[in-house]
Amino acid sequence: MTDTDPREELAEAFDRELDPLAQYTETFGETEIDPFEVYVDNRLSTKDLTDSAVNEYHRSFREWRAFMERQDRHPACPNEIHVRGFIDYLRDERGNAGGTVQNRLMYLNAAYQYWQKDAAFPHPQDYNPIDLAKETVDLNDDGPKEPPRLTTDELREKVQKITHIRDRAMVLMQLKLGLRASEVCNIKISEIHLPNSDVRDHYSQMGTAAALSDRKSVVYIPHNRERNKSRRPRMLPLDDELRAALLRYLLIRPDNDEPWLFLSKNQRMKLRHKHLNEVWKSVFHPEYAETEEYRGVTSHYGRHYFTTFWRVEQDLNRELIKYMRGDTAGSATFEDMGTIDEYIHTYYEDIEPIYRENIFKLNV
Repeated sequence: MTDTDPREELAEAFDRELDPLAQYTETFGETEIDPFEVYVDNRLSTKDLTDSAVNEYHRSFREWRAFMERQDRHPACPNEIHVRGFIDYLRDERGNAGGTVQNRLMYLNAAYQYWQKDAAFPHPQDYNPIDLAKETVDLNDDGPKEPPRLTTDELREKVQKITHIRDRAMVLMQLKLGLRASEVCNIKISEIHLPNSDVRDHYSQMGTAAALSDRKSVVYIPHNRERNKSRRPRMLPLDDELRAALLRYLLIRPDNDEPWLFLSKNQRMKLRHKHLNEVWKSVFHPEYAETEEYRGVTSHYGRHYFTTFWRVEQDLNRELIKYMRGDTAGSATFEDMGTIDEYIHTYYEDIEPIYRENIFKLNV
């Protein structure tokens, strides 16, 4: 008996490749042509789709590209292991339901099947790693697991135990502002204002973003920065606890020419969102790791806690919550009864006094 994979033996016997697209990764990189854009120009543009449907295609392609970059593999050259890893990423890290994952794979498969048919591409017609992966993974679930319900006291205890000054500031930003990990990593010093003259003198760019105008104790979250996902920018207040945490961090932040608020510990470069997720796991796991009943507490938990606090505990108007989260007003058409959503506009001044008066405290 040997531990050899029988598939490897079969592949060798029939002179086949188990990873047939690996050989094309370097060539795709050399061409600098985006295969997804070729699909969009030649096929997607001919389909009679709504803008929201087209956006879902592009969103799926963006998430796939980002995932494959982490695998150091060209996104047009996957094997089924990559696709299964992508499924795990969508479900475990992104918290997507099985239906959402299936949609992501459907959009991805549409591009892959086009490559199989177009003579310009090297994709064999008898190998589709997306179909192979789908056949080995059960995506027929009842929806994503709920996150565990942490009381404010339980959350306070965990945050108070974070000893690293930068890590505590980042976790607080996600809890108190409902930010995505990518949004935290994308904040520039120029997009934040703290009412401390010493810090502002040291960081000459602080608060200089045009969007801040004369507003004090705020942070600006742009919508069009890579991975931010929101389709509209927003301004959010900084309460006293978060201001104090940011001030402590800025006093020890490395001095360099990087514009980003948060820097990595070793390279002192822009922080990557996966590093923020690792911070959350180090704080909340293993106590709040994934179980059969609940999803694990990761960086996305802050967004869940923030939304639940304002909607369930404070009964805040949904449109105000949508502004703070960066959600769009809706995708209704003018023929739709939901058209009124397109005429509802929320501004920073609408949420600021409510936020400052009611935001929860963690005594940190």
